[in-house]
Amino acid sequence: MHTAFIRIKVRTDSAESVAAAMRALVAPTLAEQGCHVYSFYRDLDDPSLFLCFEQWASRADLDTHGSTAHVQAFLRAFGPVIERWESNHATTLTNEYDSCNEP
Repeated sequence: MHTAFIRIKVRTDSAESVAAAMRALVAPTLAEQGCHVYSFYRDLDDPSLFLCFEQWASRADLDTHGSTAHVQAFLRAFGPVIERWESNHATTLTNEYDSCNEP
């Protein structure tokens, strides 16, 4: 499993339109080969900072995702308002999600 964590900082005056465009990316991306998880989050303290969590079957599937028409359209439309884009890629070290729910 290939996981990507992405931080995207945009101009404050464009944050709402970027958020709407991110929501529109989810359905077509989840339909792509190898996509297991694709979700966006918005920072509570800075509404112009977005986080994306992605899980793919392989790095090749993620690389293919980057060249899809919907991602390229997003980048063309919003590239000029992106102030910072940071990404980290990882493989799963642990997979125990329920441990924090113990009594």
